[in-house]
Amino acid sequence: MTKLSEILRGVKIINRFGDLDIEIQGITDDSREVKVGYVFVCIPKAYESEYARWTYRTDGHDYVSDAIRNGASAIIIQKPMSEISQPKNNELSFKKVAFVQVDDTRVALAKMSIEFHDNPSRKLKVIGVTGTNGKTSTCYLARSILAAGGIDTAILGTIIQHIGGKDISANMTTIEAHRLQKILHDIVKEGLEAVVMEVSSHALELKRADGIEFDAAVFTNLTQDHLDFHNGMTGYLEAKTKLFRDLGIYNKKAYAIINADDPYSEYIMQNTSAEVITYAVDNKADVKVKDYHSTADGLSFWVSINKKDEVEVKLQLLGEYNLYNALAAMSIGISQGLSMDVIKYGLENTGIVPGRFERVDCGQDFTVVVDYAHTPDALERALTSARKLAKSKIITVFGCGGDRDRGKRPIMGDVVTKLSDYAIVTSDNPRTEDPMEIISQILAGITNGEYEVIPDRRDAIRRAIEISEKGDFVVIAGKGHEDYQIIKGEKIHFDDREVAREAIETRT
Repeated sequence: MTKLSEILRGVKIINRFGDLDIEIQGITDDSREVKVGYVFVCIPKAYESEYARWTYRTDGHDYVSDAIRNGASAIIIQKPMSEISQPKNNELSFKKVAFVQVDDTRVALAKMSIEFHDNPSRKLKVIGVTGTNGKTSTCYLARSILAAGGIDTAILGTIIQHIGGKDISANMTTIEAHRLQKILHDIVKEGLEAVVMEVSSHALELKRADGIEFDAAVFTNLTQDHLDFHNGMTGYLEAKTKLFRDLGIYNKKAYAIINADDPYSEYIMQNTSAEVITYAVDNKADVKVKDYHSTADGLSFWVSINKKDEVEVKLQLLGEYNLYNALAAMSIGISQGLSMDVIKYGLENTGIVPGRFERVDCGQDFTVVVDYAHTPDALERALTSARKLAKSKIITVFGCGGDRDRGKRPIMGDVVTKLSDYAIVTSDNPRTEDPMEIISQILAGITNGEYEVIPDRRDAIRRAIEISEKGDFVVIAGKGHEDYQIIKGEKIHFDDREVAREAIETRT
């Protein structure tokens, strides 16, 4: 049993009402999850815009009565007590509940969750991976390397949470602090030694990862995405940089692993006190590609380490951009003291990364890949890689998600038509937006190139398969591993890989 006063250690308290020595059974920011003995943390409405109506629409302070009705023993508030509404009929007794006003309930949620779960990250090797692109693939490659070194490793990311022998589907890149700390606690209980986790810019901005004692953090790159949330590239960069500013402040030896080919790398390096390991394909770096070959069977490349040791790696993954993901994962292995033989073995024995340039092969005489590329940079990288592998035409199916950064839509339209021989513009996850409005914004960026518009994604994929000829290369971009579409707010089953396979098998 844990007392409220104990888990409030390190939290800046402004005011308090009631007994802080009460014992608590759990922590949540969702009043519907509250049970007897729980602490309910009121998260204020953090963000809302015309383009992101899906985000943080409610204020936790409006649900205090619901939480108490469900059995809450304590309420953590950011607003003054005078602004907390009480039921007019006095059906609930606020006097029986402890109220604690803090300066930031998001910070409080993170710190309280760490204390409640006995600071699990202190007992693990924790590797964080952040950046616009490459987070998922880097995590998969890194986990394989650490496993090859005998380090039992969990993975937390966009696709899946893999803990021991269990795979749990993930619904966001980095979950809220109390859930994240509970999962880290479970990883410790499972007897695992390490965790590799994606750390999104949203999570950093919203303090979900606050207090986690990272042993290493990777910066993959920074290109346009989420600018509606971060209010421009400067805000986006600052959110990513937070992870590196905090490295090493918990008395752990920490490493900042930086992509030296990215123009923002210097800024990241200037804002960390951790030991830096750089990796690159083009620029000088500690882990540097010397030469590489990309084929339809994968990547072969040679890497020099600190200008001394050289190693050849044969990677099963397709696409030249995976060089960066492999280098980042190698750097993680180096930071954890693993030998190059172990690192090489781990890389070469990594299986596919779901929805990342993943082939759909039914024996057809043309290539079909499904890729998660949903930013201009990721799309350009995917299509550039496809061009080097294609024996004939590139046919691309793509759309843009609704209720997200609208600024990238015309840019992506331009990228696709310039780098493809033929493009089919369709829907992605329109969410609450009109699909045709999204498509019209994509079309606004197209200045040349051949394309057609097919709003229904299933029909668009079928059309791409139908018109493909021997040697063509079909790229189905945007959704990758996702097995759903969100249309008019409703989530329905939809998997690009399944639809493509069906279309190939029924092609006449």
